[in-house]
Amino acid sequence: MARVTRESIEEVRRANDIVDVIRGYVPLQKRGSQFWANCPFHDEKTPSFSVSPQRQFYKCFGCGAFGNVIDFVMAQERLDFREAIEKLAERGGVTLSYDGGNAPSRQETSIRARALEMMEWAQRGFVANLAKHEPARQYLESRGLGGEVAERWGIGYAPDEYHRQADAALKKFDAETIEATGLCKRNERGWYDFFRGRVTFPIRDPRGRIVGFGARLLDPEAKAQKYLNSAEGLLFQKSKLLYGVDRLAHSQKLKETGRVLLMEGYTDVIAAHEAGFDNAVAPLGTALTREQVALAHRYGDGITLVLDGDDAGRAAAERAVNVVLELGVDAKVATITGAKDPFDLLRQQGPQAFQGVLDGAKDAFDYKMQLVRERYDLDRPVEKEGAIQELAKMFGGVQSPTLRQTLTNRAASTLGLREIALSQAVESAFHQQVAAKAGNSSPVEIGRVSASVEVSGKVIENNKISYEREVLRRLIEHPRALGTASAELAPEAFSAEALRELYREMLNAWDEHGELVPGALLSHLQNDARQELERVLEHIRIPADQGADHAEEENRLVREIQKLAAEFAGNRRAQGLEELRLKKGRRATRA
Repeated sequence: MARVTRESIEEVRRANDIVDVIRGYVPLQKRGSQFWANCPFHDEKTPSFSVSPQRQFYKCFGCGAFGNVIDFVMAQERLDFREAIEKLAERGGVTLSYDGGNAPSRQETSIRARALEMMEWAQRGFVANLAKHEPARQYLESRGLGGEVAERWGIGYAPDEYHRQADAALKKFDAETIEATGLCKRNERGWYDFFRGRVTFPIRDPRGRIVGFGARLLDPEAKAQKYLNSAEGLLFQKSKLLYGVDRLAHSQKLKETGRVLLMEGYTDVIAAHEAGFDNAVAPLGTALTREQVALAHRYGDGITLVLDGDDAGRAAAERAVNVVLELGVDAKVATITGAKDPFDLLRQQGPQAFQGVLDGAKDAFDYKMQLVRERYDLDRPVEKEGAIQELAKMFGGVQSPTLRQTLTNRAASTLGLREIALSQAVESAFHQQVAAKAGNSSPVEIGRVSASVEVSGKVIENNKISYEREVLRRLIEHPRALGTASAELAPEAFSAEALRELYREMLNAWDEHGELVPGALLSHLQNDARQELERVLEHIRIPADQGADHAEEENRLVREIQKLAAEFAGNRRAQGLEELRLKKGRRATRA
């Protein structure tokens, strides 16, 4: 996939002042040069969430949350980086540019925007049609989905007419846009409506935009397909979406439990939310995919699969368990008995009975082991081999070697299998599924110069890193010194890779923009370097009169930079001499 360019990321950040953006989510109060609020990421009574307009970042002194405006939108809305960038680009009126991969063209971006507009237009039409169609309203009332429930969830109705929507769409939208939505199709007779004679459910992406529809026939005896989703296309990719995902970012139940409930259908999700379980979502009429599990896991620490107790439900549960175990997600399985599905249970017995089902959920691993025991007679060698091969195929899809080994060991212990036999089968399956990664680097012999791993050496090293952090802090306070630093001091002079990465980004920012805003650095730093920046900023003192002349302080800082550069050059010369001495010694030994 194409990456948003560095220039676009910086343009988005500049177009979205962090105070203005965060103020749209939480009330901020100004105290001195900072803004304060109760942290939106954890419960607290005294404000410890600080927003700095100068540095363009936020910091919670209670839970440690830290980041720039992009990080905030990602955390608050549970969006990934690209989704947050696109949301903020829309807010700030920024046109994004991309590099690498298949970047969307301007034409495609324009079609997508118009297609999203047509989706909203279609939704208004479906809702208006429902108000006029008594049988559809009666059907929804009989299912407990009428009135305010239908209004809250945007349920509508597509009339049973061949080209009513198509005729209206052609007056408002171009053919490319109509095709991109999938709402209308073309054949040799012309345009026709894709959804006809069905109750409609809008499907939204994590940002809340309508990207497709699910639709259900009113007549349960009809021979046509009962449920129908939008066709795959520019907007709609059902394997990557979950019904109700747009509501998870603001779920109260999710804050309380930390778990996402994965159900089977739209009506299950609606019934759960209406009963107070607003952490429920569902795949879109397809087997649970890795992308959907990853999307759900973005919002919660764990996942609970809530599935029917019939044969179809058990089969769906096992497929889902295989996926969550492969991904290493904390998952449980809650099976409903005595009712057809979560919707029926909630309607017939209420929230308390449903909570009882959740309380009785089994760990996903234990659930899988139970199914394996039921399927194979482990006292028979042939069937034991079948069990080993089934488990090997599943565990072989696990990318983490430690998790793969943990699952293997636990399964062998639980089922009474030989650990070495299962482990060998799992590793064989893993190497069949994933190409082995090459590139083992051999250690470099660096001699006595840097072989100090004693306690005293570690103290010296820690002191050096603290000193280097102090230099970086002063560079952020007096960024004009970066002009000299870029010529005098190489990033390799810093002891830790995280400090080297941070220094490189500081040089890039100064070179590209002629300024250094701490919040701007965060979008380009990896985890360790982000933590180093946070450590540096804890002690930063940005001068109040930044326009004043700080030549004396900058000159002192330049001297420190030159000192670091000289030490680095001296160390490299010493290391080179030591390596040369060792090489001569090895040649003499061979002779």
